[in-house]
Amino acid sequence: YFEGDWKERGTVEKTGFIIFAGSPDGVMDEFHNPYAYNLFRLDTQGGHVTERITGHVLSGIEFPSINTTIDQITYNISSNFDPTTTPDGNILFSSTQANGSRAGGKGRVMLCVDNWDGAYPRPIYGNCEGEVGGASGRSQAKITFGDRRLVYVESPYMNWGVGQLASVSWDAPYNKTYERLTKDDGGLYRSPYPLPDDRMLVSYAERGDFGIYWFDFKNGKAGELVHNDPEWNDHQPAPIYVKYRPRWINTFTAGKNFGVTTVTYQPFDQVKVEGYPHSWATWICFDTTLTDIPVGPYPHQKAKDTKRGDVKAVRIVEGTQCVEPDASRFKVGAGSHLLGGCRSSSNSGTAFQQRRIIGYQYVEDDGSVVTSQTADTPYYIQNLDERGMAVQTALVWAYLRPYHGRICSGCHDGSYRGRAFQNQHAKALYNWWYDDR
Repeated sequence: YFEGDWKERGTVEKTGFIIFAGSPDGVMDEFHNPYAYNLFRLDTQGGHVTERITGHVLSGIEFPSINTTIDQITYNISSNFDPTTTPDGNILFSSTQANGSRAGGKGRVMLCVDNWDGAYPRPIYGNCEGEVGGASGRSQAKITFGDRRLVYVESPYMNWGVGQLASVSWDAPYNKTYERLTKDDGGLYRSPYPLPDDRMLVSYAERGDFGIYWFDFKNGKAGELVHNDPEWNDHQPAPIYVKYRPRWINTFTAGKNFGVTTVTYQPFDQVKVEGYPHSWATWICFDTTLTDIPVGPYPHQKAKDTKRGDVKAVRIVEGTQCVEPDASRFKVGAGSHLLGGCRSSSNSGTAFQQRRIIGYQYVEDDGSVVTSQTADTPYYIQNLDERGMAVQTALVWAYLRPYHGRICSGCHDGSYRGRAFQNQHAKALYNWWYDDR
């Protein structure tokens, strides 16, 4: 470990992972910003932290000279950022979702949770039409200890990073539990940090100079001043105290040759690794017709009502990151006269990013579907009718990790009505495992 002068003071036998957000050079997100952040996991002991947890060394980008291993764990065409640890050992972060005409072309910033290995991303709040806050930015989320509230900064614009404080219940993140914590006092907030004694530190500025304050929950504003350097903006307070040891959940090993996995629908002896990081993975949807999306003319809505048997196939579409080293060849608005509008570019004239079809998969007559495809690849799916026309399109970028599996109970329906939660029979899963010949 080190102190301020960076002289080595000693060694630590065991260290955990470091989760951070990083963006490669030369990329652009779906708003033509010169970055596209995703989350990475840094193993500070060259894979041995993973080995200590799982019994095996997980593949990644190795740096032998500094004895570290880095593995990308999320795949988004725009950005995933602001990672933090939840009490149960998950990674909570903000995710910009701007696929196509999402939220009227403005995109959304949702709060999302994933496993430490990137195997099970799931939206928490801010992803759906009608949720309080609309297309505003949601960032720097933390979870309070006593009442388990998800506290975050709600910004009027996507890339501000400052705004007012809001919260929803961590256990029931719905509109009915939404609460605006701050009053309209003219100031701006950022960097909320809840403590085990139910107090919360926050960075606050009324006229531009941010300082660190205790937050006054009763009056909904910054309270007692903790520290304010008049020559600097003070952000990201992180008090040092004895913290819980998070447990690693939803992870087990499938043998030495299979790395770390959560669930897979192929028998392990049939899985053939084609080389990290583009090995295959599996996903299943128990009912493609189970949805709460209304019928309407917009891309995020259904084209028509469907019942079991109406969805004949799914189309799986890959999103390709925009990379253009020569800025003179990249022109914003190249397709402004087409459907792409002002967010189009010479990289993608009629959409907001390049896309290509991964493939199609047959849907069983009970609405279920299961398939395997390349992992570590951003994708979305479309439900197709008997004419091959899309009746519903998912506007969220999904991804799979190598050797992993994803379970979906329906197309945008998180209720417990789905067969996945009721452990009911699905033809796709049965036909995947068994051969009746």
